[in-house]
Amino acid sequence: MKGTENLDAIVDIRNISKIYHSYSKPSHRMLELLSGGRKQYARETRALDDVSLTLAPGSRLGIVGENGSGKSTLLKVLCGVLTPSAGSVSVKGRISALLELGAGFNPQLGGRENIRQFCMLHGMQRDEIDEAVPEIIRFSELQDAIEHPVKTYSSGMAVRLGFSCAVYVKPEILIVDEALSVGDAYFQNKCLHKIKSLLDGGTTFIYVTHAADAIRSLCNQGLWLEHGRIRLAGSSSEVGAAYQREVFRRMASAGFNKPQPATETGQGAEYSLAFEHARHQAFAERVAPLRTGSGEVRIQDIALLDEQGSETDSVPFASKLRVRVFYQVQEAIAADLSVTLGITDSSGRQLMHFNAAGHDFFIPADGSHVLRVVEFKFNCPLCPGEYGLIAGVGSFAENPANPGQLLLGSVIDYCVGGARFSIRYPEDGQNIWGVVHAPCAVSAYSLD
Repeated sequence: MKGTENLDAIVDIRNISKIYHSYSKPSHRMLELLSGGRKQYARETRALDDVSLTLAPGSRLGIVGENGSGKSTLLKVLCGVLTPSAGSVSVKGRISALLELGAGFNPQLGGRENIRQFCMLHGMQRDEIDEAVPEIIRFSELQDAIEHPVKTYSSGMAVRLGFSCAVYVKPEILIVDEALSVGDAYFQNKCLHKIKSLLDGGTTFIYVTHAADAIRSLCNQGLWLEHGRIRLAGSSSEVGAAYQREVFRRMASAGFNKPQPATETGQGAEYSLAFEHARHQAFAERVAPLRTGSGEVRIQDIALLDEQGSETDSVPFASKLRVRVFYQVQEAIAADLSVTLGITDSSGRQLMHFNAAGHDFFIPADGSHVLRVVEFKFNCPLCPGEYGLIAGVGSFAENPANPGQLLLGSVIDYCVGGARFSIRYPEDGQNIWGVVHAPCAVSAYSLD
């Protein structure tokens, strides 16, 4: 991306690098200085290495990568917190960033004073600040603690304050670094609705996360950083799917065994403890941004199986699918809870829905913390493409006005982005269009 600056871009980064030097001994720094640079004692670490990025106004970029890949460093360069060692950075418009818990706040001051200070630092006028402060307090729902010093706030309260400030200064560029993974599900969803309203208004959005499915739902562009370099840039669906596959590949190469098939639906699966923990943790991270529910039962994982019973994320067109939903009862539950499964397209629109309660399955009230499985089997009529799996637990009761119809009472757990899969095109090259493929007979005749 060398050349003249892109005048239409709101973010234009050209070949930036960020290099840190570390010394094994304090004296080595002085020795290097005295040598006039002829002898090098420092060990060089490249947090960013020749990274280029251009965003048009209104772009929605999701950045993924392991810890230490350079994600946070890139955001700090964008915000002007860090100066790159090489390359150029051009950012136009008001930036509002939520980089770290409590970043930008004075821990000695109360919440209200920090809000006013935050707004002033972002260039708001006094009358704008007077109007924004009550709105920020109302959105954060911190009325009872707003006069208390920020140092007394919990991590969840700090996120509430930070996010509320970040979105109410009318940013042209909103940057969020994984902060939405902290806090309760209610406020996470409130934040997501607010983000989507800003995006609809044309705000440029940059989001860093470990959850690949979060960038698919919030972003239209993706960037995968690895060891400070761009490994993949493209659509959020493409980058998210590639990163997620790599995560599972590394889990497997680290010695985790794949789960063995459950011998009987409802009786659990024979997992190795190490793999079980890793899988559940990875699933929880993927669904965290959009997870809701009261939590008496928690979905632990979703697995897609092919017709041979092997776990997969890619199936042939017109195949029979088996999807296993793993769950655990966390505390005492009612007797009317069951499990649901849905299939969404790449934009999150739900295309298919299955309810185990309609097949007379309800979660046993006993067996707290026992890993159990509900397996759904069905012929998939969807056309080739990229899809997502969502799963939920809820209470269901028969509609007295319409016997046979089940009504949802309460949401116990609802997980969006738990798994992704693709349906491959037929190998014979058959052209297939649309969303659902249905067998069709065609006849032609004359009306004479």
